[in-house]
Amino acid sequence: MVYTEIRLTVPSSFGETACAIASMLDIGGLYLEDYSDMLECEIVKNVGIIDEELLKKDTETAVLHIYLPEHITIPAAVEFLRERFSAEGTEFKFEIGSVDEKDYAESWKQYYKPLHIGEKIVIVPQWEKYEKRDGELVVTLDPGMAFGTGSHETTSLCVETLQENVKKGDRVLDVGCGSGILSITSLVLGAESVTAFDIDPNAVKVTKENASLNDFTGVLDAKTANILENRAPVEGKKYNVIVANIVADIIIRLCSFIGENLAENGVLITSGIITERRDDVIAAFSANGFSVVKEKEKRGWLCFTLKR
Repeated sequence: MVYTEIRLTVPSSFGETACAIASMLDIGGLYLEDYSDMLECEIVKNVGIIDEELLKKDTETAVLHIYLPEHITIPAAVEFLRERFSAEGTEFKFEIGSVDEKDYAESWKQYYKPLHIGEKIVIVPQWEKYEKRDGELVVTLDPGMAFGTGSHETTSLCVETLQENVKKGDRVLDVGCGSGILSITSLVLGAESVTAFDIDPNAVKVTKENASLNDFTGVLDAKTANILENRAPVEGKKYNVIVANIVADIIIRLCSFIGENLAENGVLITSGIITERRDDVIAAFSANGFSVVKEKEKRGWLCFTLKR
């Protein structure tokens, strides 16, 4: 398949909003090339190492790479993006090219390096060599076209929070597994089993493939399902940890019933919530018997740890 690539240059401060707008299209994939916070990277702060070429990068602008499949009408997609960005009152610049599926799968890898998250976890791309240090737990990943490399704030917040909550022998539920990063992190942390669901069959496929790249003793059961529409896959089942890195509206719907699946003293970890939706989500938690144990924020994104 040949994809049309739209390269959209915007101010770095507008990068996440640009991603959210682009996600409204029927896209084949996207990634954000943004160097504005590279000096805040944990490995840079702790070790002081940074590639000289990276220091030359423009930190004021970000480039959003949007990949549109063949069936999309490109002028209509461009016009949609142009209207939305104009309405936001931000500067932007379009470039349009094409890339075949194989090239797309390879093109973004140069921007994906080993990533330290929290005290223990290091997310390592399959194609990178990494020498593990004492006390580190490595999660090897090839996200393909599925979401979840660990670099996004919501994912890193969840990985941090899983390290604080997953214990050896725990049963974990991952709602919206994406690349499988949260499922695999839970297993590497010692979970006895992880049940993972996603509505996208490609995400489930990628999750299983990524699991095969890692060493753990627990069991992964990844399936295509929408438990908001059909609760049968989780009915009567209990989990010590439930993690859902989705969006606020889905989390609000999810918390109306997911408490029934929490084991005694179990925790619900949710992220994918922008700060503007905090009050809406908190109200839904309260209405469904959840109390907030911990709240974290990173660059405008929230992660909650909850008990019921």
